[in-house]
Amino acid sequence: MAVKGDRARLEPVARQMYVDGRSLTAIEETLEVSRQTLAEWRDRGGWDKAKAARDNYEAQLVQVRDEIMERITEAPLQASAHLDSLSKIEAILDRRTKAAREAADAIARQKGEMFLSVVKDLIEFGRTHDQDLVGAIEGNFDELISWGREKYAGT
Repeated sequence: MAVKGDRARLEPVARQMYVDGRSLTAIEETLEVSRQTLAEWRDRGGWDKAKAARDNYEAQLVQVRDEIMERITEAPLQASAHLDSLSKIEAILDRRTKAAREAADAIARQKGEMFLSVVKDLIEFGRTHDQDLVGAIEGNFDELISWGREKYAGT
């Protein structure tokens, strides 16, 4: 569960996830921020407007790319007149795809860091309250980390 004060760190990540098409439920599960908090951030932060603008922009780029490809197909001997425009559009779409992939990677890293933070807190708690807990964590540390990677970081 996210703790109070995480807003500055988590809200931009949540916004990007939403704009990229993730549902509030998926964001809630990933970042462990309540749906109510996410809805407040969304409503106050103009997330829907940003998502619509992003979707519209990409749809327009894809439409222009398809129109260029159609012209090239209809008149292959005149293709060179359209290749520069096609190249630029493809570059923009590639950058956007790369940015989305990098954002997803950053989220995965953040989730992994949050998991490790919880494990460290459990060890600290165990040292002062329950040595058996520390022993269980230490005895199964590799399995615990592998499980955490699969569950929280998707790696």
